[in-house]
Amino acid sequence: MVLIGVALGLALCFFYVNRGEFVERQIYCAMVFMALYIVVYLFLPSQLNGTSVRTGQLYEYVPLVSFGAILFPHFNPASPEKVTQILGWIGLISVSLILCIFKVLVW
Repeated sequence: MVLIGVALGLALCFFYVNRGEFVERQIYCAMVFMALYIVVYLFLPSQLNGTSVRTGQLYEYVPLVSFGAILFPHFNPASPEKVTQILGWIGLISVSLILCIFKVLVW
């Protein structure tokens, strides 16, 4: 449930900070992708009963950091904003693929 709260908080903060400004289409795509990720992660049952703390770190923290990198790329002054957004997309898509593979094949 922390995943839902933090993702919703990031989206609300984004709209609050950027109110009245043009919002790129990739931001809406990231929000829809994150919503689909949350549905798959939380509501698709898995075959495995036991869980690990490390599993929660991979499947909750990495997507949230990636989602934050897509929404707020200017917080990383070390690289250009587009590079930060691309890295955010790579992280979000990678963890999503890993989650789907584990839900279908392993769990």
